[in-house]
Amino acid sequence: MALSITVSGCATGQKFRGPITIASNSEIIVVSASARQKPDGILVGGDVHRSNGYAGAIPGHLHVIGWDGSGNAVATADVPWGEFMSRRFRLAYFKAFLPTNNVAAISKISIEPVNP
Repeated sequence: MALSITVSGCATGQKFRGPITIASNSEIIVVSASARQKPDGILVGGDVHRSNGYAGAIPGHLHVIGWDGSGNAVATADVPWGEFMSRRFRLAYFKAFLPTNNVAAISKISIEPVNP
């Protein structure tokens, strides 16, 4: 399941104007994501949801990629999602930083969960 979303606020800095494509798998659903430009890269943050609703830790990480206009990966980050604290609040928060010397080179961002 892939979804392209409009970005909204995430920390300080200029809002990233390109699309953010989020994907999900059978265990993890990326619910939302937003990004802000920094002088040395792009800060990406958002929420993930565990599909079965259980609390606790689940192994894996998010693979976050910054793509240029030609479809080349110019920055990547593999980051853990937070712990799912309870069945009632089934969201966990993630934060990733895509380091780059040329923030303008990143035209879109993709986020994908990876489970072992």
